[in-house]
Amino acid sequence: MLDALRSWIMAVCGTALLWGVGMALAGERGRKTLGVIGGFATMAAMLSLAGDINAPGIGVYVERYRQEAGEIAGEAQRRAETETRFIIEERCEAYILDKAGQLGVTLRDVAVTAKWSGEGFWYPYRCTLRGVESRELSRAIEAELGIAPENQTWSTDDGHQEEN
Repeated sequence: MLDALRSWIMAVCGTALLWGVGMALAGERGRKTLGVIGGFATMAAMLSLAGDINAPGIGVYVERYRQEAGEIAGEAQRRAETETRFIIEERCEAYILDKAGQLGVTLRDVAVTAKWSGEGFWYPYRCTLRGVESRELSRAIEAELGIAPENQTWSTDDGHQEEN
């Protein structure tokens, strides 16, 4: 199998080298014709590998690499989804803190939890706010972020929790 691969690489490189030398030596009119012929010759050399390999185990290697590529792509997708979740949570927390500042509400801490939807995306689902409860801020969170009042948990500095 390695001999076939080595022969294939030599054929492709040799064809490309001859094509390049011919293009350098050819005049303006000959370059178009030589370009087409060289392109077909290089393509034929590249496709010749399929006819040279008679190894019965090549399918096993191809399938193994296909599975590994699928696993790598799946892991990349999972990481991207996790990153998206954290970005959404951070931006929602920043929004709540900014909105609280605009409304004159003092918050010690905000934590937003995103949830995966059935449609395939993350959305803000729950938030925990540490500070004095504000109905106006609660309505803004519901209107702008879609977090229902029952999913907003307020706690004061004394540890007392209030659910809207």
